[in-house]
Amino acid sequence: MSEASASVLRLEPLRAWRFVAGKVSALGAVTSPPYDVLEPALVRRLTDSDLHNMVRLILPRDPDLGPSRYDEPARRLAGWQRDGVVIQDERPSLYVYEQQYGDAVLCGLVGSLGLDPAQRVVLPHEDVMPQWVDDRFELMEATEADLEPILLAYGGGGVASDAVDAARAGEPWLVADTENGAHHRIWRIEDPAVLAAIAQELAGHEALIADGHHRYAAYLERNRREPDRPGTEAGLAMLVDNDRHPLTLDPIHRVVPGLSLDLVSARTPQGWQVLPGRVEGVPDRIAITDGTSWVTLSSTEGQVTPTVALLHRVLLPAWGVAADEISFHHALSDAIALASPQQAAVELVAPRMDQVLRSAARGVILPQKATSFGPKPRVGLLFRTLD
Repeated sequence: MSEASASVLRLEPLRAWRFVAGKVSALGAVTSPPYDVLEPALVRRLTDSDLHNMVRLILPRDPDLGPSRYDEPARRLAGWQRDGVVIQDERPSLYVYEQQYGDAVLCGLVGSLGLDPAQRVVLPHEDVMPQWVDDRFELMEATEADLEPILLAYGGGGVASDAVDAARAGEPWLVADTENGAHHRIWRIEDPAVLAAIAQELAGHEALIADGHHRYAAYLERNRREPDRPGTEAGLAMLVDNDRHPLTLDPIHRVVPGLSLDLVSARTPQGWQVLPGRVEGVPDRIAITDGTSWVTLSSTEGQVTPTVALLHRVLLPAWGVAADEISFHHALSDAIALASPQQAAVELVAPRMDQVLRSAARGVILPQKATSFGPKPRVGLLFRTLD
């Protein structure tokens, strides 16, 4: 891939794979949320919902097997392809994907994203954990597929966003309902003139990685190792015009082993207020509980710097706790359930969009699991293979 082609935002048509409705119990029953938001109880429900649910591919079992643990999903996917459970679209297209869940709407384009190793147009905003990059890379290598689209956001769309809305006025190509109450619809864009106009417009934009930093890093690693292999110059992605179809932005909470409320009170640095209780209405606050009591921290610096960055950069070193043992939880209730006098749950507020965009544009990377953009595209409605 040339330096010039890597310096523009490219979302290209692909021949996507999809499930065949008559081969599974329901199209929604074989889908899954992304791998990193799956709690064990949900995994069990999804696994039981249909023998072809995507959790059987994206969550390889038995870590003790090492690299061979990825052989099972590879064999399973190959069997589904052989048996016609999944089929590949006949013609390359960009796909308009819409997900409606209550008042929240996810809407954008799905295609093959040209990779950008120099981070000039595809901009990360948070750090990654090497073990999860390795995990996604090994799964991609074994299956020779991109099973889960990453989520990108950009602003100021024109032609591309108009094409998305025009497609939504027609009959959908695929419809599915999922167990969480969401309704999903997909349309195809294959008109060469429309695709050319979309490509021309997107070439003038940058896009923020909203969700999927580990998967994108795995895309880059695959391309680094096999630059001449067809298909490794791209990865599966969904691109959303955040001005026209805004994403939600939520925090990801922490459970910190070795952290107690006494330690917080004794070793929180100057410049922070330590307030008793879980105090509502404090902007950019950090609330901490041992499962029984709460304290709330506030700093004026949080108005400029996301509090998740201050937690990792300032507070964790001051408290003297090991950041590499932290666990991450999208649901605050899950974090609180694990809180005890020996490990505290940390409730964070979401960074503001302007903070995230400003950091990404400056090349400043927030800590891992700093944000949770949503709604997230459902896994299993469309996926990509390297052929």
